Amino acid sequence: MTGVDQALAAAAAELGGDPRAGQLEMARAVAEAMATGVAARRGEGTPEHLLVQAGTGTGKSLAYLAPAALHAASTGGSVVIATATLALQRQLVERDLPVVSRALEPLVGRPITYAVLKGRHNYVCLERLHRLDNAEDDEDGAIFSLPRSELGRQAVAVRAWALETETGDRDEFGEPIDARIWRGLSVSRRECVGESRCSFGGECFTARRREVAMQADIVVTNHAMLAIHFVEGIPVLPEHDVLVVDEAHELADRVTQALTLDLSSRSIEVAAQRARAYITPEMHDDLAAAADALGLALEGVSGRITSTDRDLTLALTRVRDTARTAVSQITGDDDVDTIAARQRAKGALDEAFDAAGRFLTATSADVVWIGDGEAHLAPLHVAGLLAHGVFAERPVVLTSATLTVGGGFESIKAALGLTDANVETLDVGSPFDYAKQGILYVARHLPPPGRDGIPEEALDEVGDLVEAAGGRTLVLCSSWRAVERVGDYLRVRVDGDVLVQRRGDTVAHLVDRFTREPDTTLVGTMSLWQGVDVPGETCSLVVIDRIPFPRPDDPLTAARQEAVDAAGGSGFAQVSVPRAGLLLAQGSGRLIRDAQDRGVVAVLDPRLATANYAQALRRSMPPLWFTTDRDAALGALQRLREGVRPGA
Repeated sequence: MTGVDQALAAAAAELGGDPRAGQLEMARAVAEAMATGVAARRGEGTPEHLLVQAGTGTGKSLAYLAPAALHAASTGGSVVIATATLALQRQLVERDLPVVSRALEPLVGRPITYAVLKGRHNYVCLERLHRLDNAEDDEDGAIFSLPRSELGRQAVAVRAWALETETGDRDEFGEPIDARIWRGLSVSRRECVGESRCSFGGECFTARRREVAMQADIVVTNHAMLAIHFVEGIPVLPEHDVLVVDEAHELADRVTQALTLDLSSRSIEVAAQRARAYITPEMHDDLAAAADALGLALEGVSGRITSTDRDLTLALTRVRDTARTAVSQITGDDDVDTIAARQRAKGALDEAFDAAGRFLTATSADVVWIGDGEAHLAPLHVAGLLAHGVFAERPVVLTSATLTVGGGFESIKAALGLTDANVETLDVGSPFDYAKQGILYVARHLPPPGRDGIPEEALDEVGDLVEAAGGRTLVLCSSWRAVERVGDYLRVRVDGDVLVQRRGDTVAHLVDRFTREPDTTLVGTMSLWQGVDVPGETCSLVVIDRIPFPRPDDPLTAARQEAVDAAGGSGFAQVSVPRAGLLLAQGSGRLIRDAQDRGVVAVLDPRLATANYAQALRRSMPPLWFTTDRDAALGALQRLREGVRPGA
C-alpha cells in the first residue's frame, strides 16, 4: 500500500468507512501532480496540473486533503486550498481537516496544522471599532448612532459582538450583517495603515490570522484571494508549493468579479466626505463638482459601451485629475489620532483615481458597461491572466463535481487558460447509480419559454408535479420574476407550505426549514442552484424552469460571444451553451445526495429534448434515466410519496 493509499485509508477509517474507488483514484492522481512540483524544483521537468471531476458522493475533499497533508509533512512545504463558497470553506476547516489531522498524525509523527485566510475586509478593524464614538464625519460609522430602527438594532448587536469577539471574523456573528453596518467596522487593503503604524496593530485580527497561516501546513482561502495574489501581484498568501482549487467551475467567474472595477458619483462623494477634514475647502468643492459631472455623464445611459463620448471622457478625466490632486493635499500622517482616518480618505481617493484612469485607457481586452448610474469595467477574458499567474510556477489541482460540458473538459480548459501540454484530465465518476435512483423528465409538450417569462402551461405543470410529490420539492428558477410567479401560483395551488426566496435574502434559514419539514416546497433562484445539500426524502423533486442560458443583455456574455463570432467560431455554442451546461449540472445535482436518494429532476423547457444542443447539455448533467413521458414522471413521484420506490 502506497503512502497516499495509507493516508486515505486512515482518514476514511476515522470517519468509520473505507475509501471509495473513485476517491482512491483521485487521491493517487493528486499525489502524482504534487510530485511533479517537487521534481521541478530539483530541475527534473515542469509542474503538471490536474483537472479532476469527482461526482457527488466521491468524497473529493478527503481525496485531495490526504495527499496534501502527506506532501506538507514530507517536504516541509505548504499547500493552499481555495474554495468559492463559505459553506465548503467551513466544511474543510470544521469537519474534514480535523479528521485528516487526527488520522495522519500516527503516520507522519505530528499533527497536520491548518488555518483559514480571508481578505482584510472580512475582519473587524479594531481602530475603527474603538473610534466609532468620535466618528462624526465618518458616514459609515454614523450608522451606529441611528435611532432604534431594525438597522440600528443590528448595528448595536454587531458592535457588542465586535467588542467581545476573539477572532473578529465576520462569519462568526452567526447571521448576515448589513453591508452598511460592516463598512463601519472594517477596512479594505487600501484603507489600512498597516500594523506597524496602527495603534491597535499588536492586536489586529487580520495580522494574527496571517501569522497563523504563515506557519500552517494547509491554508484554506477563497478564489478572490487567488486573484489578488497571482493576478494583481499583491502578496496576500503565504509561500506555498502546491495549490488546490475546489469548486473550480467557479474560478474564472470569481476572478473576473474580483478584477471588476466600479465607479459612480456616489463613490466620489464618499471619498470627498472622508477627505474633507484634510483638504482645502476649494479642493472639497472640486471633488463634489467632479462627482456631479460624472453623475450627469452617466445619467440615462445603460448597457455596454464600446467607446466613451465626449461628456463621459471629460467627466472621467476630471475625476482622475481631481482625485490625484486631493491625495497630494492629505499630509500629516505622523498624527496618531488621525492617521487611520487619513489613510481611509487616501484609499477612497486612490480607488477613484485608478478606476477613472482604467476607464479612460480601456481597450478591446476590457468590457465596459453602465447600469443604475454606475460604470463597470471587467476583463473580457481571464484565461491569459490565470495562465501567466496561477499556473506559471507550481502544480495546481482543480476539482469540482461539475467540470465537463457535453462530456469533455475542453470548455473549462479554455476558460482557465490551460493547454493540453500542461494539464492532465480525469473523471472519477460517482458511486451513485443515477439511472436507477432518479429520472430526468423533460416536459416536451410545453411551449418554449419566451421573453414574457414562465408560460401559464408551465405553472400548471409545476403544480401537478408538486402535488404528485406531496411537497418535498426544490424549484430552481432562472430569474427573480419567475420566482415570484411560481411562488404566488403554488401558494394558491398546493396544500403544503411554500417557501419563497426574496431578493437580498440569505438562503441558510430557508434551506434549514426545507430540510426539517418534508412536505415543504422551496422556490428560489441562482443561490440555490449549487451548495444545497439535502439528502433523504425531503427533496424528491427538483424542478428547473428553463435552460439557464446567460441573459442576452449581460454585457460580459455579449462581449465574449461577439469575440468568438469575430474569430470565426460560434459565440452561442462556445460561451452560452457551456455556461448553461454547468448550471444544469449543478442544479440537477441537488437531487441525488446519497445512495438512498430517489426522485425526479423535471425541466420545463422542451428545448432540452428537441434542440440541436440538447444532447450536449444532457451529457453535462448526472446520467439520470431520461424520459419525456409526463405520466411516467408523475407516477414515479406518486409512488415515492406513498413510500414505494421504483424496483422495491
